[in-house]
Amino acid sequence: MKKILYISAVFSVVLFLGSCKKFLTEEPLTQVSAKNYFKSLKDVNAAMAGVYGSFQQVMTGTGANFSGKYHYWGEARSDNFDLHPGYNNITMQELSLNNLTSGNAQSSWAELYRTIGRANTAIKYIPQAASLDNQITPAIRDKNLAECYAMRAMCYFYIIRLWGDAPIWTEPYDDFSQEDERPRESKDKIMKEIILADLEKAYSLTQKLQTPNVWLIGEAGIAAIAADAYMWNAGANNQPQDYENAIMWIKRVFAAKAPSGKVYGGNEITDLESQADWKPKLFLDPTGSKEAIWSIYWDNLNNGCACIPVSIGESNTTIRLDSVIHNDWKLNKADTRVTKTLDTLKTLAHFDRLLKYYDVPGSGFPGGGKPAKEYNVYLVMYRLGDVYLSYAEALNKTGDRAGALKYLNFIRVRAGLAALSADDPSVANETAMEDTILQERRYELFGEGKRWFDLVRTNHVNKIMDPVINRRLTRLQGGVPATGGFGPLKEKLLWPINRFVLEDNRQLVQNPTYN
Repeated sequence: MKKILYISAVFSVVLFLGSCKKFLTEEPLTQVSAKNYFKSLKDVNAAMAGVYGSFQQVMTGTGANFSGKYHYWGEARSDNFDLHPGYNNITMQELSLNNLTSGNAQSSWAELYRTIGRANTAIKYIPQAASLDNQITPAIRDKNLAECYAMRAMCYFYIIRLWGDAPIWTEPYDDFSQEDERPRESKDKIMKEIILADLEKAYSLTQKLQTPNVWLIGEAGIAAIAADAYMWNAGANNQPQDYENAIMWIKRVFAAKAPSGKVYGGNEITDLESQADWKPKLFLDPTGSKEAIWSIYWDNLNNGCACIPVSIGESNTTIRLDSVIHNDWKLNKADTRVTKTLDTLKTLAHFDRLLKYYDVPGSGFPGGGKPAKEYNVYLVMYRLGDVYLSYAEALNKTGDRAGALKYLNFIRVRAGLAALSADDPSVANETAMEDTILQERRYELFGEGKRWFDLVRTNHVNKIMDPVINRRLTRLQGGVPATGGFGPLKEKLLWPINRFVLEDNRQLVQNPTYN
């Protein structure tokens, strides 16, 4: 922990190209203290690149080892993905069967705390730089501070959803002799005093109705994170009053501007990208989209291979599309998202092909195509289609089923499906409507790091995952039926704290069931 926090506080003097097209090296090129470093706009720009670059690396990974956490954390424990049968990979085997251990390679929060450390340093010292360089206007100062507060909130939001209680760091760790071991504090405290407070601060600092850069966290991005946090509180933390707070923040998303310069609006299906532009303008080039909110930039020439776990790489990866959704979803010939999302060939070699982020044909991926390292990848953090479905869910939970159906149908019709009528059994009551919205989120947001969090947030883990895990175990047991499913222990919804993290901080206590 000490090394991670200290490196986070000492920024390498590296200028990033554009919006984090290259991330900072782990080892600082200079040992200039943060206090002496922040003197100019150039220093602030480099620091902000360090913040975004760190998060970019967490989510997308680096090198050809398929290390990006975006899919491991957001979907690999769900019914969307499964272990590739051709690989005896311990990491994915544990994830696919809900049999996690503290040795799992994806169970460390260290990279998120590295990003938090960089955000903490920038928050403390950007005002100092602004006092020394008149190029840093109040608007520039506040914009950068807002992005740092929002990024810190995003990192803590991942932490509490994955591990629950956690240590709190809100000040830079800029002295190597400083004590670096802290105990875990309540996830509820972190939600209230860090995540929600940081997002309120970020929103207050942000100049409204500016045309945003999609690679940065702007007005709509801050509001989308806040809506997501309140949706989590309402469901997973059993605070239904927070559906109203989520609605308030969603309306703030609607009032903001998209990267195209258009106000999102949020009232019509035409506020979304068209069916034809769904993939090109959301996943291949969101810079001028009227629906994109915040995406992660990854340029292969500067950053190397975007070897996400569901890559279309030169060889198969350890993670594949779950065989059931691969077989069943493509039977719906009207759904235009299918061939834009996954390779629809039946052979085993194509089950690991998520095509959403790649400019390749939607069926029969030819000869492996280019190596994954030759593609740019832009992972979506938030977009309007995601927000529409959250809005539908919140409206349903607050008694407005007609409004919920309206926004659900916007997504369905855009995908080429028929609109559902109010008397359809699948939306006839609150429970049925919630299940239908959740299923629509699965299809619409497939491969966008949302599914596992959706299942936990809506208390659907056992309902959805019990038959899935039993099917997988039965297969591994050579046909011997399995009946245990995910299991009744709610503590297992959390991840274990990685054993190396525990060794670095002796004040930490492991999550129950993983001791």
